[in-house]
Amino acid sequence: MDGPHLGVVLPNYGEAFDPGHLTAAAVAAEEAGLDSGWLTDHVLPPSRHAGIYGTVAEALVALGFLAGCTRRLRLGVSALIVPQREPLLTLKQLVTLDVLSGGRLVTAVAAGWMEEEFQTLGASFDDRGRRLDEWIDLVGDLLRQAPGRVVADGPVPVSDAWLAPGPTRPEGLELWVAGVSRHTLRRAAKTGVWHPVALPLRELRAMAASFREEVPEGRVVLRLAVTVQDRLVEEATDERGRHMVAGPAGWVAEQLNDYLEAGADGFVVGLDHLRPGLEDRIAAFAADVRPMLVARR
Repeated sequence: MDGPHLGVVLPNYGEAFDPGHLTAAAVAAEEAGLDSGWLTDHVLPPSRHAGIYGTVAEALVALGFLAGCTRRLRLGVSALIVPQREPLLTLKQLVTLDVLSGGRLVTAVAAGWMEEEFQTLGASFDDRGRRLDEWIDLVGDLLRQAPGRVVADGPVPVSDAWLAPGPTRPEGLELWVAGVSRHTLRRAAKTGVWHPVALPLRELRAMAASFREEVPEGRVVLRLAVTVQDRLVEEATDERGRHMVAGPAGWVAEQLNDYLEAGADGFVVGLDHLRPGLEDRIAAFAADVRPMLVARR
């Protein structure tokens, strides 16, 4: 069996954001043999979140930039906040990125949590979950008709439009569904890939089992902050207070293998992109942790 999917969070946000640093991290991930690199989606966050998300390169534009800087690495957004974006323009942007990158686009979608940002962008917050569900259905409907003339009834009607080029995969865009709610599992059943964030092991085990009751062949790819260091921290948390893994390489690998045994198929790891030396940490993770991981059977 192939090894678990391994992706890494790339530094498109944070006060240390720099185009050269972003490029170098993506190239380092590709050279280390990792599967994917991931950007974070925020557009105009409120000032109270400026310390973390205030400096941010728009995710889809940055993906296009990285597509020209890499050749093999799959490129994604974890996670694209679809309900705060225009639905048809978003679809066109994603299909275009998929084609221009040679089919390397992966998009994790989510309903979003930052209400002030929705207000700034003129998007409704209270019905964001319903509109995400509608968008997923709309994308499936339109891409089954593409390339060529497309029509759609429903909340986002399309009476007559031409959608071309079509995506590189006959089955459409690769969409993952990010989040940790029961609603998220129902959405992920439509796309086939659930992308939880920072779930402790016990919670992932239970939710992954529920997901596979609906989709036996579905995949689970966990986003999780990881710090490889000499000192072991049993109850480590990331900058937002969420569960993470921190300790020596062997111990980190044990924790990740526990997740794989519990139902995960892979990881998107955050290797503390806010600190200098990210490229070295990417190479070290690939060299020291990856060989000890065992694919879920």
